[in-house]
Amino acid sequence: MARVCRAGSEVVWAGRLGRLLAVVREADGERTLYLDDWSTVVDERTGIHHEELGPLRRRLTVRRPDRQPVVFRYRLPWSVLVPRFLDVAHDRWAAEADDPGLLLVELLGGTDDWK
Repeated sequence: MARVCRAGSEVVWAGRLGRLLAVVREADGERTLYLDDWSTVVDERTGIHHEELGPLRRRLTVRRPDRQPVVFRYRLPWSVLVPRFLDVAHDRWAAEADDPGLLLVELLGGTDDWK
């Protein structure tokens, strides 16, 4: 994604996780993850994990040592399901094309079920 400058911060990544609007901004060397009206600074103490809960359901968990874990659930569109079952060689690269949450987690240095 192209980088966009806004009010002293730079949008590094933006996308939709189901109905959630996810944005990663960077300002003064600090990355901040925004998911709708929730936000947190992403640093080396932040743990982010992406899980597949079924063919269309996903879960993104954000852990920080000073806070309770925060869990976001989202669904992929139905249009993703049919080609996925027809593709016998479904792998991580095909999954990244279907699910922007995988790209987000990779950008932020998190983990997922594919690794």
